Amino acid sequence: MSIIADVGQPVASTSASTLAGEEKQIAIRLSTKDAAYQIPPAKFLVPASWRRFHLSELINKVLENDSPIPFDFLIDQTLLRSSLGAYCAASGTSEEVVLEVEFLPSTLPPQLESTLPSEDWVSDVSVSVRGAILTASYAGTLSLQSSALPPPSTLTFAGHDLSVLSATYVPHPLGSEDKHWIASGGLDRVGRVWEYTIPPLSLTAETAPPAPTTIHTLSLHQAPISSVRSRPLPLSSTTPTSSPHLLTASWDGLIGVWDLTPGVNEGDADLEGADRKKKRRRQSTTVVNKSPVSVLRGHTNKVSRAVFDRNDVTKAYSAGWDHTVRSWDLSIGAESSSKVCTHSLTSDKVLLDLAQLAAPNLLATGSTDRLISLWDLRSDATQNISLTLSGHTAPVSSIAAHPTSSLLFASGSYDSTVRIWDARSAKQALFTLELPEREGAEPRKEKEKVLAVDWDGERLVAGGEGAQVVVWRVSGQESKAPAAE
Repeated sequence: MSIIADVGQPVASTSASTLAGEEKQIAIRLSTKDAAYQIPPAKFLVPASWRRFHLSELINKVLENDSPIPFDFLIDQTLLRSSLGAYCAASGTSEEVVLEVEFLPSTLPPQLESTLPSEDWVSDVSVSVRGAILTASYAGTLSLQSSALPPPSTLTFAGHDLSVLSATYVPHPLGSEDKHWIASGGLDRVGRVWEYTIPPLSLTAETAPPAPTTIHTLSLHQAPISSVRSRPLPLSSTTPTSSPHLLTASWDGLIGVWDLTPGVNEGDADLEGADRKKKRRRQSTTVVNKSPVSVLRGHTNKVSRAVFDRNDVTKAYSAGWDHTVRSWDLSIGAESSSKVCTHSLTSDKVLLDLAQLAAPNLLATGSTDRLISLWDLRSDATQNISLTLSGHTAPVSSIAAHPTSSLLFASGSYDSTVRIWDARSAKQALFTLELPEREGAEPRKEKEKVLAVDWDGERLVAGGEGAQVVVWRVSGQESKAPAAE
């Protein structure tokens, strides 16, 4: 029985059913948007019992791959998780028609790697430095767990008076190589930039590593700071400067732009609200207060997230409780300390998080209506939201884009799950990951909300109400996170 039509020659336009006693066959047309796996246009006549494995074998045969590559298959934006015949029966699709099947490299199922304890609920996580996990906690502290640290491989950052809501690494080319920066903000309305040192691994557990210190406070916001994000490095060769910058976003509706270059917008440390004893203790170290180089005004409610563009340091994006996604041109009016947004896109729900995908001009947001929305930033886009993805059963609290794969991203939700998505599969997530039960914890009637996720391409990390950080290993994905050393 012939299975594959001659490449370039369409199969005859007849019934897909075969003679009595033979297995039904279905006509399909295979295509892909991935240039690395393009095949000549053709229709194929294949058994209705074929599944992903058989279709992957077919593509590898056409591509003449010495090392087979696993593929996933989409039909009408739905992942094929059964046989072709079962799909036709379940979807009501006639076996007489030619099925349009899109294929894409498969993402292997994530494997649970570890769970790490936290002092309290986890509000933010970052794995943007390879081998390290940065955690922000409702206990008011930050925790850095790194393979580059001597046992017990953890640094604690203590200084915020209330819960920390957001934290980020600050990549910078300044100073000595053994000094590293982290920035944070939270309910106490104070932004902080911390400096820490990675001691030699020969340091014993009995000898404590140097405690992280606050080197800058950031004075602007009159309400809790919900988001702190740094400008990514390395920068493009066309960038005139590589100085470290931050974006802070707050429930007061303001977004601050900060230049951490020494000597820029500096003054006395702002320690308002601290008692005299704390004030004297903090003044014993050198803490320099920073003012923003500009303030982004436009949001009319709480700002959930503000991020720099991945590749263009003159652009930034934000989303918030006023149902809007806003674009900012940071090069406009460089002499002015206040700027306005250049573009505002509107939804009908509160937006809880925002991430820029690796694909050009594409943002993803999570909202209170349980949906994920993809926003097309091209000037000729015909609508604000180009695609919505459903699957979560509670508000989507966090979005993390894959660092290199253009349409892959992960989401966390109040439904206690983390999901991995390919934007081409709008009707179904690639994988749904349940949070593991905490060892020794009492059973809860309500699910523990996921509040934060991050993904470096190799590790997918999540945290939330469970006072633990969960790490999954995602095989076959390239990481672009810099080394911790």
